Amino acid sequence: MMRSLKVFKVILFVFFINIHVSAQQESNFTLYNFNMNIINPAYAGINDISKLNLVHRYQYLGIDDSPRTTSLIYSKPVGRNLGIGISMLNDRVFILSQTDFALDLSYKLQLNEVTNLYFGMKFGGGFVNIDLTKAHDSNYDPLFSKNQSFFNPHIGSGITLQSEKFYVSFSSPNFLRGQRFEKSGNIPLAAIEEIHYYSGIGYHFFINDNLTFTPNIMTRIVKRAPTSYDIGGYFDIRDKIIAGCNYRLDETSSFYGLLKATEKLSFGFGYDITISELTLVNDNGTLEFMINYIF
Repeated sequence: MMRSLKVFKVILFVFFINIHVSAQQESNFTLYNFNMNIINPAYAGINDISKLNLVHRYQYLGIDDSPRTTSLIYSKPVGRNLGIGISMLNDRVFILSQTDFALDLSYKLQLNEVTNLYFGMKFGGGFVNIDLTKAHDSNYDPLFSKNQSFFNPHIGSGITLQSEKFYVSFSSPNFLRGQRFEKSGNIPLAAIEEIHYYSGIGYHFFINDNLTFTPNIMTRIVKRAPTSYDIGGYFDIRDKIIAGCNYRLDETSSFYGLLKATEKLSFGFGYDITISELTLVNDNGTLEFMINYIF
């Protein structure tokens, strides 16, 4: 029974890793519109706001050792035109754990009274650990017999143009191709991280003094993977409540909400419904929680 369970977990792990490797290795968040520092360092200290942001994502509910992602970000403005941010991102799935740390630096160029152009650089790295003992069973595969740990450096950049009515952003959070596994002969134990490119655009429609609607599109481009498109939008009600949805073509449909509990503290919640082939493994969806504090 235990051996069967281990085999099943290994199959799931290989399936998840195949999805990550052939598509996108970097974490996808439902609430990315309110957590942009992860993919674009130009957002460090943006709008002259100091904030602390915590997000936890629990994928494929009901499956043991399925992907879990936690991010913690602090950013603040420095002087009139500079911003700085620090972040931690932890990804876990079965035998794989990766923890990234990053320092973000940004510069603001004011174009006019309502429009700013932000440039950003990201420096950091990721510690990867593969605990193969969790899957070890010498009776079925000697492949799972040795733990692996290594470090991948990260360097990235981003740019965003923001005004009262719209925003446009472009970024690549890591120019360097790191690895998650090693190779043994011709056996593809290695998962090489491809460079990710992100572009986003949104427009704010001020319906009245109490209601704003913002449609948005996010595009992700990864070598040897289909381009991913997020199409969505959200309503901002009295600057107190946000309700929105996203549709990631052929992957997920997402619904989310944010509640501003006080002037400084807000809470967010998101739920993804999987519409890809992953429904063959699990169709219970994905949960995401966020806490945001403004200093």
